[in-house]
Amino acid sequence: MVILLLSIISREHQIGFDQFGALKGLVKIGNDSTEYYLNLPCCRKKDFGIGDRFIVNRALKILIVDEYGNLIHLILKSFEEGCSQVNHGTVYTSDYKLLTLKGIDIRLVDIAPDKVFPEMMTVHVQTEKRVFKCIIHLNKKRMTTGAIDRKYGYEIFNVPAECDVNCFQGKGIVEFWYKKKGSTFYIPLPRLHEKEVSPLPNDLIVDMQSDHAKVLSMTGGKGNSLALLTSLNSQMFSVPEGFIVTVNSYKKQLAKYPELRKAISSIDDICCGKSEGVLENVCKRSVELFKSSKLAEEIEEAIKNQLKIYDSDMKSGWAVRSSAIREDSEELSAAGQNETFLGCQTVEQILDSVLACWGSLFTYQSVKYRWQHGLPIQSDMAIVVQKMVPADCAGVLFTCHPTTCNPQEMVVTSNFGLGETVVSGESDPDTFVIRRTWDGKLSISSSSLGLKNIVMKMATDGVKEISDRRAGQFSLSEEQVLLLGEVGIRLEEAFGNPRDIEWAFREGNLYLLQSRPITTLSLWSDYEFDHETDSPILTNTSVLTIANVKEVIPNSMTILTETSVIREVDASIQKFAIDNYDPCSSKGLRPFMHHAMLDVVASIHKNVAKEVHVSSLILDLAIFGHPVLDNKLNHILIKRNGITPIISKVKDFLRVINAVLKNKQILKESVEAAKRISLEELKGPMPIIYNKIKEALKDLEIVALCHSRTSTVSVFYQVVAINVLLERQSELSTDHYADFAAILSSCEDVVSAEIPSYLESISKIVRDHGLAEEFCKLKAYEAIEWLEQNCPEANKVLLEFLNKHGHRNLGEFEVIEKSWAEDPTQLIPMLQANARNEKKVQNSKHTVDEIVAKLKSPKSNITRHIVKYLMKKIRVAVGVREQSKSEFIRATNKIRLGFRALGKQMVQHGMLPSAELIYHLTLYELGELINERNPVLVTRAVRRQRLYSKWKHLRFPELMYGIPVPENLEDRHAMIISDAGVCRGTPVCTGVVKARACVINTLEEIDKLQTGDILITYSTDIGWSPYFPMLSGLVTELGGLVSHGAVVAREYGLPCIVGAKDATTYFRTGDTVILNGDIGQIGKG
Repeated sequence: MVILLLSIISREHQIGFDQFGALKGLVKIGNDSTEYYLNLPCCRKKDFGIGDRFIVNRALKILIVDEYGNLIHLILKSFEEGCSQVNHGTVYTSDYKLLTLKGIDIRLVDIAPDKVFPEMMTVHVQTEKRVFKCIIHLNKKRMTTGAIDRKYGYEIFNVPAECDVNCFQGKGIVEFWYKKKGSTFYIPLPRLHEKEVSPLPNDLIVDMQSDHAKVLSMTGGKGNSLALLTSLNSQMFSVPEGFIVTVNSYKKQLAKYPELRKAISSIDDICCGKSEGVLENVCKRSVELFKSSKLAEEIEEAIKNQLKIYDSDMKSGWAVRSSAIREDSEELSAAGQNETFLGCQTVEQILDSVLACWGSLFTYQSVKYRWQHGLPIQSDMAIVVQKMVPADCAGVLFTCHPTTCNPQEMVVTSNFGLGETVVSGESDPDTFVIRRTWDGKLSISSSSLGLKNIVMKMATDGVKEISDRRAGQFSLSEEQVLLLGEVGIRLEEAFGNPRDIEWAFREGNLYLLQSRPITTLSLWSDYEFDHETDSPILTNTSVLTIANVKEVIPNSMTILTETSVIREVDASIQKFAIDNYDPCSSKGLRPFMHHAMLDVVASIHKNVAKEVHVSSLILDLAIFGHPVLDNKLNHILIKRNGITPIISKVKDFLRVINAVLKNKQILKESVEAAKRISLEELKGPMPIIYNKIKEALKDLEIVALCHSRTSTVSVFYQVVAINVLLERQSELSTDHYADFAAILSSCEDVVSAEIPSYLESISKIVRDHGLAEEFCKLKAYEAIEWLEQNCPEANKVLLEFLNKHGHRNLGEFEVIEKSWAEDPTQLIPMLQANARNEKKVQNSKHTVDEIVAKLKSPKSNITRHIVKYLMKKIRVAVGVREQSKSEFIRATNKIRLGFRALGKQMVQHGMLPSAELIYHLTLYELGELINERNPVLVTRAVRRQRLYSKWKHLRFPELMYGIPVPENLEDRHAMIISDAGVCRGTPVCTGVVKARACVINTLEEIDKLQTGDILITYSTDIGWSPYFPMLSGLVTELGGLVSHGAVVAREYGLPCIVGAKDATTYFRTGDTVILNGDIGQIGKG
């Protein structure tokens, strides 16, 4: 949901807010693959405190939006006892003002008390400033019904409507709420959750039925979820017996062996850049150290004693599974990163497996996984030791479709024997889709027979993979599939979220082996990342422009820039140009697809006249360089903003005159505020550094506001000058344009004019020394050192230039870009071009008298005298504006350096795998990540980094009505796959991507892989995990919905299809291919 504005509501026992904005996105209906784009203006209501739902008898809710963007939200309630009607609501107007409700003229008792709904309703909505007459035509043929709490609570009738709001056309939704007679409210059972204990118990071993087993920080993700499962005591299923070797045992083992601690510390130092070394080799050595060590005596004794409690017959087999602290969490699955050992039949095998599990925490792929997700390298691990079930069949149940995220579909994958073949993707399993209604009724909607070419069975000496003659039979009966569905619903209710459940059947009895959240459901699509910061568009009469903005923000913005620097720029525009500041929304500088745009209605043309006069076009010349305002645009402005009253125009004029009189004082304020920002040498804890940057942003807002004011002064004098040149003429002629250009070209832009002069002087020195030819042959990275050694005189001028203008660069307001001082090599191509062409920067400026004498449009000498006076003012104003801009960029550069320092520290502390990722976190997310590690935020940053290059290449038209559409957006539906070499498989992660193919089947060929490739391979296992961040898509010939490749691809948001038979044969490395994860198809583009 795109947030527009918050209206804070407060009552004695309840506070909340109305959140205006737009719900937008892509919608699919049923099995239709067509995507429908929706952009729905809306109001989201949120209340906190004591709810009134238990005492409300009836309610009427109305939401209306008209064609010009007025939003009206009304709620009427009657209570069982006491008050017969309470009204509250808010109006958000087309000119971005929030109006509170003062009164309405309808009575709830008169509107459909017997559920006979009217054809039409009329309501007058009175606010403190305006009255809105709303005529609502209800479309009862399209009415839908529903209920709250299924059979409990309220019956709801939702009726769409056509509306007239003060004669403007609109749409609406009317909801009628009726409390069911004699109904009570359903109170759900308490949800299962981890137990929090402080201080932590000292147990080395805990039984899965123990309360201490529910302590997550002691038993890890897998152990904790098994303990919670065990506590359900259901007759529908059983959980095999077992115990957990706690984190305390792991810490005791480390305490006994200093060499283990040293090896782990070496891994940590390499990952964080504190020391050098080959990570893979150091990881391998650490794993071997664990395996070769001997369990501490206390741990060994505790395990042996625990095993004596169970059946002394060890031949039934035990599973030893890793249970890391962050494993199987809602944020991250960590699927298959650490070891599992099946079929242990002796105490010695169990003890050795415990050591091997601990060692697996430091395998190369496990370490890389944590490093890539910003998790601590020195993590803790518990271990689950559990009786194995000699399963007849086993597999995985998803209570929500893992690919489409459709909550109406549950997916079961199954194979004969143990479920390891399903989880690992080694065998093609049977697949069942269960259809689920809103009231919990289940039916099997589809069954797909898998090859089941490999089956894993328990044997006398462990577990073995064998062939099975029953490949042509389904591994589950219909009754078993539906039982799994019922159990899935039960676990969803118990845990409060969709579940990924490992199960097994033995002699008709169901055993649950694991239950974890489905982590991929909360992953964002590329579309959501494209539009996550969009300013909401509520109407097709919205008018945005990139004019003026693209001069300083030429490309897309990183999200850190959007939420820090650009937010302060928008605040300055709102406070000075719009004079209506709202911290919850962007109204001046509005982002769309990570590009900055100016709101023409709210800022540039907020003052509106009845007709388009020539004086109204003058502002366009200053902003756009040509007239933009026409009758169509003016009509929209009148409808949305209304004709500006004289008093408002006077108020704006006085504000501008105040800036004119204080222009140089404003510049002084800007310089002082920029000086207060000191972030070059940041030291101390990261939270302190982060807070210093946030404080510095307050000063940046002051600098931005000063620049807005000095820019307004500059534009003011230009507008006055053109008005004078017009001499009351009704149209702008070509002479007026030429004269205006001559006036502006005469301005001595003191700051910017020095830059080409400096660069030319450096090149001239190189030429004068006869070194131009040699200098022009150098690479940029070689040229800086060459100047220092071979042309010290030129190098001295370069250093002087960097000291004065080093804070400048291309894309100056973007924090990811490097300033010239940070990277002087950016200047080398310019210097070489000057040295090669021997061009001089000539001062072609004319005096004021010379320019005035050449003006063509003035008819009288009085006009020329006035223009001469104004030209002097314009020159000064432009100079002040450019100086304030330089200070603004200087301040921005200091913020940039602060983020650079913070990013490096985050890498050193293992919070980010790369300092560059800091630019792909919002300012808020950055603070959250510093306070507490969160792999979800790191994953988001990686996804944004991957998409950033796409956003940078988007180009928008100068003026846009309604929802902006990039001119060069590659429509994924327009990507045509040629008929030759088309492969189809099962889509497991949606998205469409066109890229280079890399076809390899073993890790020995991994050197062929390039960043951005679509990997086409036979199958993947855990060893491929470190390379997933490099990919733009994945295709495997083997695998199912829960195979390793599918799970990890979903985690990284990579378009992926599995089961694409012969894909490694059809395609060759280097082919350009199109992977369509929506329909499960790959072909040559």
